[in-house]
Amino acid sequence: MSLPVLAVNELAMKFGNSEVFKNVSFSVEAGETFGLFGKSGSGKTTIGRCIVGLEKPTYGKILVQGKDILRMGKKEFRELRPKVQMIFQHPETSLDPRMKAFENLIEPLKLHSGLKKNALLERGEELAELTGLRPEHLARYPSHLSGGEIQRIVLARIMSLSPAFVVADEPTSMLDVSVQAQILRLMQKLQKETGVSYLLISHDLEVLRRVCHRIAYLEDGTITSVENIKRGINT
Repeated sequence: MSLPVLAVNELAMKFGNSEVFKNVSFSVEAGETFGLFGKSGSGKTTIGRCIVGLEKPTYGKILVQGKDILRMGKKEFRELRPKVQMIFQHPETSLDPRMKAFENLIEPLKLHSGLKKNALLERGEELAELTGLRPEHLARYPSHLSGGEIQRIVLARIMSLSPAFVVADEPTSMLDVSVQAQILRLMQKLQKETGVSYLLISHDLEVLRRVCHRIAYLEDGTITSVENIKRGINT
């Protein structure tokens, strides 16, 4: 049996004497969308930030493709980092406001791909097409893009790194309902085409039940249950 893309074991976090969460354990399989549901302040975003290395838990293990990131050296983690990405609730914070959309899109490729200029531009255009971005979007600065357009730029940037796993923290909460559906369909399309796995964090159970294969319920700092949705992986 192959290893899960992500396995979180007995994760706990304290701030001073305050316990944010404890004994949090779950796993995410290749090509799966795993939902994490909880009320505001339940600690679900902090769990996501721990998984991508932005915060360090008090104790526990976070295994990505079988390797515990909490026990990695800086060099080993830097090599893994492109494969573990995060979509933030406010995606505009991921973009440089001084750069046009297309420049923002290809920035990760410049840093990690080693592609020369023509190949870089060609790959950027492929990613723009894949995520439904038109030339007029690419010529604008982030401040002149809608929330849905910004989220497409962020998704294109992330997919440029060919990630194995993406933490998506409330990726549609700032969008209109019709645009929410578009972005969720796009994420499903990208999953089918690439096999990427998602941890989808949300306080909106309807959104999670629409796209997830399983949903974990976070309550009082621990996972109380996991719901199986009758949906095959990558269907």
